[in-house]
Amino acid sequence: MKSGTKGLLFILFMGLFLAGMASGVMAQTPVNVEPSSLRADIGGTISIYTAVGVTFPETCTVRLVEYGILETTYVNPTAIQAIVPAGAKAGNYTLHVLDSEGNVIGSGALKLAAPPKPTSTPEPESTPPPGRPILTVRNYTVEPAQVRPGQEFTVSVEVYNNGSRAGENTMVVFPGGTFVPLGDKGHLFWQVHINATFVATQRFRVPTELANGIHNLNVQLSANDWEGAHYDYPTTIPVEVVGSSVGVVPTGKPKILIEDTSTVPTIIAPGTPFTLTLRLANRGSRTAINVMTCADAATALPIQGSSIEAADTIRIDDVITVSLPLLLASGKEGGQQGLTITFEYADYSGGNYSDQQTVSIDVDISLARRPQLLIKNYHTIPENISPGDSFTLTLSLTNVGGGEAQRLMLALGGEEGEELGAFVPVEGSNASFIASIAAGATEVVTMRMMAAGNAETKVHNLPVALAYDTGSGTREKDTQRISLMVRRRPAFKVSFYRPVEGTAMVGQPFPLPIEVVNTGTARFNISTLEATGAGLEFMGESSTYVGNLDPGASWTLDAMATAIISGTVDVIVNIHYVDDLNQTQVLSQVLTVDVMELPQEFGPDGPMGPDGPLGPGEESLPETLPQKALRFLKGMLGLGS
Repeated sequence: MKSGTKGLLFILFMGLFLAGMASGVMAQTPVNVEPSSLRADIGGTISIYTAVGVTFPETCTVRLVEYGILETTYVNPTAIQAIVPAGAKAGNYTLHVLDSEGNVIGSGALKLAAPPKPTSTPEPESTPPPGRPILTVRNYTVEPAQVRPGQEFTVSVEVYNNGSRAGENTMVVFPGGTFVPLGDKGHLFWQVHINATFVATQRFRVPTELANGIHNLNVQLSANDWEGAHYDYPTTIPVEVVGSSVGVVPTGKPKILIEDTSTVPTIIAPGTPFTLTLRLANRGSRTAINVMTCADAATALPIQGSSIEAADTIRIDDVITVSLPLLLASGKEGGQQGLTITFEYADYSGGNYSDQQTVSIDVDISLARRPQLLIKNYHTIPENISPGDSFTLTLSLTNVGGGEAQRLMLALGGEEGEELGAFVPVEGSNASFIASIAAGATEVVTMRMMAAGNAETKVHNLPVALAYDTGSGTREKDTQRISLMVRRRPAFKVSFYRPVEGTAMVGQPFPLPIEVVNTGTARFNISTLEATGAGLEFMGESSTYVGNLDPGASWTLDAMATAIISGTVDVIVNIHYVDDLNQTQVLSQVLTVDVMELPQEFGPDGPMGPDGPLGPGEESLPETLPQKALRFLKGMLGLGS
């Protein structure tokens, strides 16, 4: 090929390349930038609004060509904000809005002005900060979202000051026009700082003669700066009016489509509950209201109540998610099965629609004939396990499946017993064998175990490995877990630290010198030591606080009681302590006291009683042995001899 021909092809290729680039740039959709000019040495926040046909994704970013990516904040699908840092080079810049893949979805322009040159005029002592407050509507809500002629509705606007000065005497005015404002139309918010937001709410009424369609509601934002300069920022909010009898009657109808389905669990067995989740989209040309979704009752029954799920509104191209809790009816066929879904809905013009669609669900009937073992309950004897204790573990296994489980092998701590931890089997291994468990039957497995002497006092998690044949040539393996609680058992000795024989008589107070000794090897925190008993009336304190009681240490309780009956009386000593699991426990021990009858002569009417005929110094009958014992007791108590 001649060199002239090569040059001509190169020029043609470059022309096509530059033309393609130019057409790509020209194809970019313009966006609005506010403010369109900033001081280069100060920078600031700019707001970017979409033109018709452009929607900003949440992951979009803003690029200042020949500078770089700016810090971008997503506001809503039609507005974003970006921060221009101070110190950028002055000049006219092209601004690109990029999606998550770096494609340009909108272009605008921004001017960075150079700082003013100093003049010979003397500067004031303090230079006022440049800029001004800039108020924008960052978000708004209309409640209800669609309004009817004659109806009242509420508009809430979130106003944002993205300028470089605080706004003074900030106001939001709803002047009316298409819609009639109710109550005060102006709302004063005084000072609004830079980057601050506030919400203004106004009630409106729709004129009865207003036609269907989108109508703009006027909102006037205004503020002063601290120097007194006034700024106005008028804006509009779209409000959709429906159900009007005037104007052009909308054509078309709503159309609800099932765009996606899922079930939990993924594979469903007959007679088992499941949740069907439907992703519904309105792909029609009108809004659907009062949407009713129902599953075919011949295939799936509702778990509770009705199988109908209601949704108020699905707008055009909106998508919602509906979940139906169902129970699959019994059947003999497995695999992919069809489930009919019925829809009923209406539109704002009074039209009613009905539709049926079919979704696919995965049914496995083999689950109904497969065995499934479950540890229904378990217990230990003794119930409380202490380090070094031997105990009996009893497990109840129930077959909740639909088939017989054969050649069952149960192993504590895993198949090899590697997770037995602080427990060891006694009088056998960690495994047990059961020939078969029929569907719905329960088998009991008993194993002798021992807790190690150094076992930690806590709740131990013990795995139980199960392996069994299903009867269809497969062997199932499963691991379930039980919890065994280990805590130290206290060893307290309770006794009288001095004899009480012969000191107790009916109606007379006598001492109870109680002592508790920690004979174990661990410290225990005893909160209360108390004495009680049937047939005893205690005088004064019958309980005391102890606290930490070390091994070998003791504590005493000196109580005074009066017996109301004679004979052997039980004194119950309750020890309230906190165990290793920080739970309050009670240990009770019984001490016995022999209570004698009060001799008759010492009774109220006896000769030696307070109302008797004999007084001090008078002659009486010879003293008997019980009388001598009583006089000795009174002498010990300081009541006379």
